[in-house]
Amino acid sequence: MTLTTMLLIIILLMMALLVWTMQRIQFQNKALLQSERDVAQIRNDMLEREAGFQQQLAKEIKEAQKRSNNMQRNVLKGQIGEQFTPFITDFPYNPSDCRFMGEPIDYIIFQNLHECADGNVPIEDVHLIIAEVKTGNARLNQRQKIIKQVIENGQVSFKELRIKHCEDTRSGKRINQ
Repeated sequence: MTLTTMLLIIILLMMALLVWTMQRIQFQNKALLQSERDVAQIRNDMLEREAGFQQQLAKEIKEAQKRSNNMQRNVLKGQIGEQFTPFITDFPYNPSDCRFMGEPIDYIIFQNLHECADGNVPIEDVHLIIAEVKTGNARLNQRQKIIKQVIENGQVSFKELRIKHCEDTRSGKRINQ
């Protein structure tokens, strides 16, 4: 083989290698472009999902605020209603016998206490009633359930507490009682 033939073969091989390299680069460029398109599509999908999530979140926040406001209104109505309960027409006790506490229970009712003190009914007709006012589907809370059980168990007593000394708040002196 002559030198010219060898050079020609080398040139052809180099050109073939160059063509192959360019094809390989084109293939990699196409793959890179497809990857960039995929990344862009994923970003768009994420942005759309985030926008949808933000809309859903805003909607759910508004609904939660509305439920919260309604619940607060209902609680407030219930609290107001509790205080006026003794004055409704079908309330079975004398309003003057009722003492509102509000927490942990609503009322202590001294049924017939005034009538007994006036000599109109015997002491056997006087009852001490612990009452909790509920509306709708409201239920007793844990503390109210405990109070109910304590009463049902008979764990109730009366204590007379006497204070032996009292300070005169103006002079700071103790006053014996």
